[in-house]
Amino acid sequence: MGNPRSTAELAKQATVSVDPNQAIRFYFRSADQILKQARVYRLEHDLEHAYIFYMKYTNLGISELRKHPQYKHAENKANLRVMNKNCLEALELLEQMKPVLNDAYDAHVKKIKEAQELEKATSITNQTTQWQSQQRSIDVSNPSKEWSLQDALKGVPGVGYGEGERTSTTSHHQTKADYPSLSLHNQSDGFVYQPKLGYQQTFIQPPQLPPKISYQPSLPPKVPLDRPRDIRAPELPPKIKLDNNESVHRSGVTTDASTERGEPLRKLLLPKGLQSKFLSIAGNNTRNKIETCGILAGTLKNNILKITTLIIPKQTGTPDTCTTENEEDLFDIQDKHDLLTFGWIHTHPTQSCFLSSVDLHTHCSYQLMLPEAIAIVCAPAHNPNFGIFRLTDPPGLDVISNCKKTPAFHPHPDLPIYTGADEEGHVSVSDYDFIVLDVRDKK
Repeated sequence: MGNPRSTAELAKQATVSVDPNQAIRFYFRSADQILKQARVYRLEHDLEHAYIFYMKYTNLGISELRKHPQYKHAENKANLRVMNKNCLEALELLEQMKPVLNDAYDAHVKKIKEAQELEKATSITNQTTQWQSQQRSIDVSNPSKEWSLQDALKGVPGVGYGEGERTSTTSHHQTKADYPSLSLHNQSDGFVYQPKLGYQQTFIQPPQLPPKISYQPSLPPKVPLDRPRDIRAPELPPKIKLDNNESVHRSGVTTDASTERGEPLRKLLLPKGLQSKFLSIAGNNTRNKIETCGILAGTLKNNILKITTLIIPKQTGTPDTCTTENEEDLFDIQDKHDLLTFGWIHTHPTQSCFLSSVDLHTHCSYQLMLPEAIAIVCAPAHNPNFGIFRLTDPPGLDVISNCKKTPAFHPHPDLPIYTGADEEGHVSVSDYDFIVLDVRDKK
């Protein structure tokens, strides 16, 4: 689970642009895909991703689409009315989500600051404790021995007594001291003092020093008990309760894959039996050296894209090309089953496994709608006979989207325009069931 992001950060991921060379109907369809994803994220309480996709929709519908040369054409009025209505819905929801997301972000920042302050206070306490320990360790070699002034001055020249000078120990009963019979001579003035006869001097024992008072340094103020002792930066729970009993759910990162410019790519699940099923459907055309194509559609759940349906639309084919027909009928089918478009699949009955210049332009429209969109090529007569591809971004997506040449075969710059999507890490093949909708012969 990622850390909360502010709405300013989320808005940076909601940028969209319009290519005037692409038909405006493509952008109407792209807008529909964006809105579907936004609604799914909101239903799952993933407000961060919902905010991004609702913002993308409003950016496209309110500002960017107006730059398209076909914007004012009469045939687009119905689609524009739908987009304007949906933009009002998106703007209202953005206003509702914005304070919730910012509150979650502010709370996260506050907890990080509190953790840093606590870590600083704990560091000071640990240093003080270490200093106290060092102070207590001083003079612990003989803790039972009392302090003595004579012992403290022992060895100082001219003071106290040295080793061997003390010949006897005076008990506390002794009151007399023996002095030499010679007269006392004051070395400072040279005068000789004679002691009085019969005078007996009394030795007065000095009073004992008071017992040593142990020193206890004052302790620093204690950290309040109501503060947490764990100094690690806290993590917010996956869901944050809202006032309206809704919750903010931030889906964790599902894959480490990203585009060449560093934009994250969501995980895309691909059913294991898709290739063999599609080849069996395209068998007759393949034997007649005619290309066959299909649409990869599916659902979005928990920030994971899952291909659940293979749609075989009405189409025309040649040994080198394949073109879908009645796209509006195809869109109606996807809307009826509430499906998102995740890419396409087609055969190369006479060619090897690669993306031709025509394939690159076909796939560009899919990847502009959905960064994770893939193109699958099946070349049963060659080795390798199966490939999963995506345009590089950059340079591939920019090169193809800006190419003004006709749809016929033509060369492109010698650049890494496309790459293996499964090698990039965002496509995962899993063993699960999927649905086939073959509508070629249906009216």
